[in-house]
Amino acid sequence: MRSAGQAACVGATSNCELLLALADMHAERCDKASLAGDEAIVRAAAVGLVIEVWRNSPVEDMHASSRGPSDAAMFAESTALHDHAIKALTATNRNHGLLEFEEHLLNRTRPWAGTSGRTLQDLGYGFLGRYEQHVKDRINALMALGDHSCVEDPLSIYLINRALGYGSDHKGMPGWQTIVERIGVLLRTPNHPAWRKPSYASQALADMPPQIHSIDELTAALLAHPFELPEEVLNWLSRHLLYCAAPPYSLYDWHTSEGTASPAP
Repeated sequence: MRSAGQAACVGATSNCELLLALADMHAERCDKASLAGDEAIVRAAAVGLVIEVWRNSPVEDMHASSRGPSDAAMFAESTALHDHAIKALTATNRNHGLLEFEEHLLNRTRPWAGTSGRTLQDLGYGFLGRYEQHVKDRINALMALGDHSCVEDPLSIYLINRALGYGSDHKGMPGWQTIVERIGVLLRTPNHPAWRKPSYASQALADMPPQIHSIDELTAALLAHPFELPEEVLNWLSRHLLYCAAPPYSLYDWHTSEGTASPAP
């Protein structure tokens, strides 16, 4: 919040209202999400940056098209972009970092993770103009948040709100470790009720790619660098496991079974 003797904020008034409202609940929401310490805050803000600029964009139309990225590729590329988002937010000059992130997103010859080397030029055919405009508009809007003095670190406050609202289980958030742990539980427990049907577990285990040498090795890779997993493994994860370990597709009440449900009043 701005102190009594501080100069009036020069940012857009409508954004001031939004930022002040977000700041009022920021500490409480971070505490509830177990976001504590500078590293956790930056990682969460990076999740919000990927969501704001890349995920909720015409890339979803690309994803739905016949030549666009698969579910596995969307997962792989988003986790790869998270590392680049961290670099952008920790750059000495944050605006320069955001512009470099924009350049990375708009590079039409850069291979996307999980696509066998395919590029934006191919994956985004028919959507490139709208995609480029969206990315530039969102980066410009985020840089403009830096003009605000009505709250401390307005960009982080805004981006963490996006992460908590739309990516609480994404890589970079505390919830991702829980998802990875559940994947390990499912692979070790073929009769687990989260599989929905025993045949789902037996099929997943039968289809397990030979590149997976151990469950521990797989879960370690998912925590550290999932985008480096072989494409066959990414497709297998997307087809068999992510839907039953993570929301919104899992119908199993993991929280109750894990003993994390809220206590009765």
